[in-house]
Amino acid sequence: MSADLKLSGVNIRLANVPLNRPVVSRVGAFDRWAFVCVDVETAGGIVGRSYIAPYLAQHAPAVVLCMQQLADPLRGRTIAPVEFFDEGMKRISLLGKSGIALYALAGLDMAFWDAHAKAADLPLARHLGGTLAPVKAYNSSGLWLGPIDRLARETEDLVREGGFSAVKVRLGRSEAYEDRQAVTEVISAAGSDVAVMCDFNQGLGFSEARRRLRLLDDCGLAWFEEPIAYHDFDRYADLTARTGTPIMLGENFHGPHDLTEALTRRACDMVMPDVMRIGGVTGWIRAAAIADAFGVEMSSHLFPEISAHLMRVTPSAHWLEWTDWAHPILKDPFEVRDGDVILPDVPGAGIDWDEAALERYRL
Repeated sequence: MSADLKLSGVNIRLANVPLNRPVVSRVGAFDRWAFVCVDVETAGGIVGRSYIAPYLAQHAPAVVLCMQQLADPLRGRTIAPVEFFDEGMKRISLLGKSGIALYALAGLDMAFWDAHAKAADLPLARHLGGTLAPVKAYNSSGLWLGPIDRLARETEDLVREGGFSAVKVRLGRSEAYEDRQAVTEVISAAGSDVAVMCDFNQGLGFSEARRRLRLLDDCGLAWFEEPIAYHDFDRYADLTARTGTPIMLGENFHGPHDLTEALTRRACDMVMPDVMRIGGVTGWIRAAAIADAFGVEMSSHLFPEISAHLMRVTPSAHWLEWTDWAHPILKDPFEVRDGDVILPDVPGAGIDWDEAALERYRL
């Protein structure tokens, strides 16, 4: 690694990108998705890139401010992602090691690792000790809480888009029978060779969750995701013990400690960390080791580009969640072939910006 990897600056830009299929779920409705786009600049000219998505556009400036404050003390030092991450966790301890501060650190961590892999002239998966190979993915870009009579056609479209062998439907409608009807429509349209996951987006109370999961338990769903508030591990343990369909948690784990607590308390059967909330590449690698120690399958949540690399070094890798939400601002969106994400054989994570689009969607 001969390039000069001394950190010389961090350039952060915000974009608010329109969605092809607006999000309509129990956590809100969105027709645009806000991105914080990070360029980590080095003295040797290598630029490490990443993006995070703080959900609400109005939260993005707070993330940027925190990111800048975390990066400032590192200027002039040679990029060492693990060391920088551990120092960053100490710096955010007074704010709390979750939420906006952790998102900011994760965004930097991903960009640091991208620069580090580029300096080694290796794709990120190889730099982390893995190999490049297709990554099994499900299409999560639709099937929101819209009209039930449109779900079958949308399911067919989602499967066809990349030859996907799995899709995810959102549940939590006002009546339980509507959720059952939605699941029936999607499973029927998907066909026997396509797995169907579901996500309640924390939309149910505990008693309703027990009743509704019983109603849906014989439908053949791949998992029940977040039926109740994500942090209620004791009640999740109850649901997990009572339900034949696997319970999935993880997109709201803030750091590997949350994953450890959930698994220790038997709150779920599977985990799906979000690379932004788990702590970037460094947080993910630590979480993956814990999931493996517990013998639990690990999927990803959003951020499919960097997550695809990470799945190649995750011992219990299961499903990559695929969305196309960042495509409008990416110079070279990753290819999907026969339901697999194809990792590009280029140094780093393979993230580069469409500069004209970044300017067009600038927040």
